[in-house]
Amino acid sequence: MNIGEFRDRVAVKRLTKTADGYGGFTSTQSTVATVWAKLQFTDGDMSFVNDKRQLNKGIDLTIRKNTATTNIQVGDVLYPERDNNEYRINTILEENLYFYKIKGNRTA
Repeated sequence: MNIGEFRDRVAVKRLTKTADGYGGFTSTQSTVATVWAKLQFTDGDMSFVNDKRQLNKGIDLTIRKNTATTNIQVGDVLYPERDNNEYRINTILEENLYFYKIKGNRTA
């Protein structure tokens, strides 16, 4: 794989709970990592959500293993720079000795 194909910047965020001082919690998203990746869009089916047409698309990311050692987990949220949507990580697969393939779906 050519390292020049890793042109897309992707922020990886995770939902964290912090105490609010009144006995409860507030949930916020904190950035776990920002990585360079090879981004490919998949799945292009249309569905109706709340009487609106919505394009449900998924993504495949290929990232280097060295950058994935920052504890990227299934359930984290991906924010690609060139797309205004957020995607939840479904699976993390080992592609070969040096790369991981991450599959995610758009969150509604």
